[in-house]
Amino acid sequence: MKHMLGLDCGNSSYRIFLGAYDGQTIRMELIDQQPNAMIQVGDRFYWDILAIFEGFKHALRKAAETQTIDSIGVCTWGVDFSLLTREGQMLGYPLSYRNAIGADFLNRLDASQQAKLFEQTGILCDRINSVYMLQGIRETMPSLYAAADKLLMIPDILNYLLTGVLQNEPSELSTTQLMDVHTAQISEEACRMFGISPTLFSSVGTHGKCIGMLSQSIREELNLEQEIPVICVPSHDTACAVLAVPAREKDFAFISSGTWSLIGTELAAPRVTPEALQSGLTNEMGAFGRITLLKNNAGMYLIQRVRQECEAALGRPVSWGEMVVMAEQAPKRCLFDVNDSRFFNPASMSAAIWGALTQSGQVQGEVDWPTMIVSVYLSLAESYALCVQNLEKVTGKRFASLYIVGGGSRNDLLNHLTAERTGRTVIACDGESTVLGNIAAQIAYFEPEQTPETLRAVVARSVNARIFECNA
Repeated sequence: MKHMLGLDCGNSSYRIFLGAYDGQTIRMELIDQQPNAMIQVGDRFYWDILAIFEGFKHALRKAAETQTIDSIGVCTWGVDFSLLTREGQMLGYPLSYRNAIGADFLNRLDASQQAKLFEQTGILCDRINSVYMLQGIRETMPSLYAAADKLLMIPDILNYLLTGVLQNEPSELSTTQLMDVHTAQISEEACRMFGISPTLFSSVGTHGKCIGMLSQSIREELNLEQEIPVICVPSHDTACAVLAVPAREKDFAFISSGTWSLIGTELAAPRVTPEALQSGLTNEMGAFGRITLLKNNAGMYLIQRVRQECEAALGRPVSWGEMVVMAEQAPKRCLFDVNDSRFFNPASMSAAIWGALTQSGQVQGEVDWPTMIVSVYLSLAESYALCVQNLEKVTGKRFASLYIVGGGSRNDLLNHLTAERTGRTVIACDGESTVLGNIAAQIAYFEPEQTPETLRAVVARSVNARIFECNA
């Protein structure tokens, strides 16, 4: 029996689970869950990385009181990072990708430059990619940029704080749009294009290998006697969630449903064709050298914001269950483009959505919350259907089913609407798929013969999926 601690840190909360692996299945126990949110200072949004680190240490201490911990793995969202000095000190708190300071640099690239970057990195040019934020920091905070010696992504920072080892993990590194998708190393050509030194990055880790041991100072602080290896897992949450898709078939489609909805499939090699570029598909590094060809689609962030604003308008809490009841009682169902830039980070999400629906002539007057809620769910499902169509066109594959992983898999209304709009069977998997993939990847440290397929077989034996059929 191996006991592995997994941190899954998202935009709205972070969770620490203890995974127990008996050689056949994984049993997971929630150790702690805490809220996580951007902190606004002036006109900038930051992440409190040190609070996350402290929270993880607290959970580690709690877990170790009752169980020997055999290993640790960390995964978070992508694209965000911190810069470090030559002495290894962080240069401030990490900026959030929802800041606007990087968007201007994407707009300076013409179509041919964007296509060339896509061919090199496999990554679609997007305002949230780390490279544009890095350019924004260089222009708006030149003294901070000048002091930078290394760049670590969010999970890399946590691994560094735990072990003292500087290492860049490949699935996270790919979200910078500075990694060569063909070699899985930093692209010197892309760095030259943006005037970035490749030395800003550390060595690239290998999944299933040890990054380093938990530092002596932390062991002393937490009164831990044993050494604990910190494992290089696919630390971009999407890559971990895809590893936890319990698919038996070789070719499968997935929706990793969280703050964002990542809709795609797993490939052995990147697809950097003009058709892929035109369809808005990106090639992120996945688990153990695989590629996740996917669309970075709007996700549950929209409905989370709408719920908060609905609660403020009604002056009382509104549960997710009540949201579903309201949606089912809505007098009408409307559609809007969930990926429109106006919904990226508006001051009021409900005002932005209702304004778009009013502009299109679908509604009029004051906000009707049931109509608002059902229209968000329906529009998300419609965007999923379009993504699946493009995915099939680009890959030449036909997907009869859609595996939904992540927190959004718990939303039965959205699952039903997704089956309805896509015409596919929806298989709702574990809501904690990200941390389940994290734990599965740690197994490979102890059992190096494991492959993504055999690890998925372990996952399949460990979860109970729910089926939503298309009734059309």
